[in-house]
Amino acid sequence: MEVDNAWPWDILWTGEAHFHLQGSVNTQNCRIWARENPFQMQPLPLHSQKVTVWCGFTAAFILDPFFFEEIGSSGPVACTVNGTRYESLLRTSSFQHCNRADVWMAQFFCKMAFLLTLQHQ
Repeated sequence: MEVDNAWPWDILWTGEAHFHLQGSVNTQNCRIWARENPFQMQPLPLHSQKVTVWCGFTAAFILDPFFFEEIGSSGPVACTVNGTRYESLLRTSSFQHCNRADVWMAQFFCKMAFLLTLQHQ
């Protein structure tokens, strides 16, 4: 098997995140170290309005952010990312300048690595 030293530069790294519109920040992974317990709490609404944003990049370019939303009775509403919405994103976004085979393989391996990590936890 031939080794291609350039393959890491062709990986499409992707991620999605929720941004809450009332201004709160997800502090689940934030730790504040102090000598005394400050007993601080930040109350948050259970189902706050949010925007779900997806972005991707390689060593050569950054894809524009994509906002996942549905049109509800009161206007655009953020929605979760599922297989159908993700496929729609891949088919309609700015992937025209990418080699489709490389992008699909990168997506497959990124998702498989994530799933394998979850299985071993």
